[in-house]
Amino acid sequence: MNPILRIATQAVRAAGRELMARAPNVPSSRSISAASEAYFQRTHDRAMRTFTSTVERSYPEHEIVVADDFLRTSNAETTWVIEPICGRMNFLRRLDHFCTLVGISRDDRLQHALIVDHFRDGHFHVTRNEGCFTSDGRMRVSDTRTTNNAMVARDISEVQDDFSNLRLTTRITGCLGIDISNTACGRYDALAYSGASAFHFQFARLFIREAGGFATTLSGGEWTSKNDGLVAGNTYMHRKLVAERAKQVSIAAV
Repeated sequence: MNPILRIATQAVRAAGRELMARAPNVPSSRSISAASEAYFQRTHDRAMRTFTSTVERSYPEHEIVVADDFLRTSNAETTWVIEPICGRMNFLRRLDHFCTLVGISRDDRLQHALIVDHFRDGHFHVTRNEGCFTSDGRMRVSDTRTTNNAMVARDISEVQDDFSNLRLTTRITGCLGIDISNTACGRYDALAYSGASAFHFQFARLFIREAGGFATTLSGGEWTSKNDGLVAGNTYMHRKLVAERAKQVSIAAV
């Protein structure tokens, strides 16, 4: 593991102790309330402070930002991009399906990334041009060559409508980070999201490409806005999903 990822792991583990201690105590109600939203924000901020203080002991010259500030102009050579809680709605509902994402960028390009699933002690890391790994070894995308019952992670029903002719088996987990890790290590055959931020797009692309797959927008191009979406998987699944999406868009346009 790259030395900078070892520090990232230490920081995430420290922040993770805060998350695991606070996750069972989210104010419960029949719907998401102002109290639970405020609790989420406090937890997010506390985890961010813990992470930042750990990293700054080793890299005081590096900049550390939240995922929403990924595209912000910076003078720092190295920037750490953190999403302490990926899977916000799951956290608010006390579901054990959220994780922490860390991206380390140089010259506006992600060079390293880390996913930590605190509940299942899952640890996934990647370095550009060096591959991605978990505790079980190197991660590789699946080798499926059929869309029939292929496992595809997605976010909302509109994406499923585009691929309804392919007879996919789909999963909605509410956590893109865990979906990326499951796709990169072959548990899922692909993922298709209708929306993805610039950070999430680059993050997914780094993991999936280093695992031997492809990641593009739903149209098969480069990211320009959140509405471009994200599709990723092995070569076969990526090509099939992009082609089917293009077919459905052309039919709808007639």
